[in-house]
Amino acid sequence: MAMSLGLEPKVLKAALEGVMPWLTPTDLASEALEKLDRPLLAWMQDPKVHMFDSAAHYAEYADEPGGLSRLEREIAKLSPRPEWEMERVWSPDEETDEAYDAAYEEACVTIGGHRLHPRDLDAYTSIAYELADLADQDEEFDPNDVESKDDLVRGDLDAGLGWAAAGVCVLQQSLPYPFRDVLPYGCLDNRPAHRLVYAYASLLQLKHPRKAAVWFTAMVYFSPMDNMGARFLAPGGPSSGI
Repeated sequence: MAMSLGLEPKVLKAALEGVMPWLTPTDLASEALEKLDRPLLAWMQDPKVHMFDSAAHYAEYADEPGGLSRLEREIAKLSPRPEWEMERVWSPDEETDEAYDAAYEEACVTIGGHRLHPRDLDAYTSIAYELADLADQDEEFDPNDVESKDDLVRGDLDAGLGWAAAGVCVLQQSLPYPFRDVLPYGCLDNRPAHRLVYAYASLLQLKHPRKAAVWFTAMVYFSPMDNMGARFLAPGGPSSGI
């Protein structure tokens, strides 16, 4: 029998269609994983109750002006897929109590000079945006004032992207690869994952638009309801010329 190093390229490409790419941890991400006490828990919900039917979902929008985009038509062809739910570590805020805040602080570690809980996905997102300091994060942002990427990025884009990548590497430890199921945004505990992947894709887009495209596409695959609006930035989406 002939030996193989894996699937043939065409088969592999088809198998990974719409899947989040695997990020190899480097530098900051490696440090984050070294200090990760354990992965966030993630589990498939009862398939008798929680199966996402893409065809039924998109059927509700087929008659809208313009119809479905090419990307949406492709996802609508998928068979019903299991829905997943994730564990969440909440960032302390005005709604958390002193006991929670103390427990969070006790679990914090120092990564890249920042103190955070290593499983708090929102912390990675927040630091990423803080370091990149994008102008469109301001309430008074006017897109007409942006003529180039330099007008949009006021901070350190590479540093922000590094933090978003570190968070994605933490997320990767929890989901099977390739992840071809659905991670519903409607579940509150899943939302940090959505915000994190969107942040990574958005920052990556400012450096490498084509590399970012597959991440926006993956977001629509794992969440066809697309509360984050990734479909408008993905190839074949409603606003895409590709």
